[in-house]
Amino acid sequence: MSMSQDSNLMMKKMLQKIANHVIESKDFKTFDKVDVFFAFTSKHKTAMCQTVYGIKIYTKSPYSTRDTLVKDFQMQIRKITDKSLNQSVCCTDVIFERNYD
Repeated sequence: MSMSQDSNLMMKKMLQKIANHVIESKDFKTFDKVDVFFAFTSKHKTAMCQTVYGIKIYTKSPYSTRDTLVKDFQMQIRKITDKSLNQSVCCTDVIFERNYD
């Protein structure tokens, strides 16, 4: 595995831990589970996003209520990574999976 693959895998794991932490908030109780399915980190620090990532959200919530919730979720992840990892991240892909009981 190359160094960039290692750093991408490490960042994916870190983002997954942060997503798992954020989803525990009562604000995101309609999300059953969130999977980070990729993370790509640039070797060069940029103004916008040093890392881009994608998430798959498992939920029963209707489409009409998702947009604001997803934006808030992404902002929480961004705040935590900015503060704790000193790294800018942007979510570029969001996939929804409908959960059925």
